[in-house]
Amino acid sequence: MKSIARIMRMNYAIGAVVILAAAFTQPKDIALGVAVGVALTCANFYVLGKLIAKWTADAAAGKQGNSSILVLPKMMGLMLAVVLSLAFLPIDGIAFAVGYSTFIVSIMIEAVYSAIASAPPPPSDADSGDGVDQPHG
Repeated sequence: MKSIARIMRMNYAIGAVVILAAAFTQPKDIALGVAVGVALTCANFYVLGKLIAKWTADAAAGKQGNSSILVLPKMMGLMLAVVLSLAFLPIDGIAFAVGYSTFIVSIMIEAVYSAIASAPPPPSDADSGDGVDQPHG
């Protein structure tokens, strides 16, 4: 669950930076598109994180939970929010997609971090494996 929490925090941080950059450098429709995209992706990932935590807790307790059926309404709600945002808000669609895609960057950063953090340390010169010092050649 630490990984999901890190992804969410990273998503919030990247989203905030992207929103601020857009607000200070772009026209209103682009800045608003980025902000709406970031808001929807953060809300989606928050709900998804709660669902995953519930599934994990149910699996650890050996219970057959029914929280997996909530994915469909969540996805339908998300699709509805995307369509309504693009149809009724004065936002740029490409900017919305940029804002929404911040979660991809967050996931990639977490993947790299996890790979580096779980990598075994490189062997040192003192670790020859047999307890006898070997001459270096």
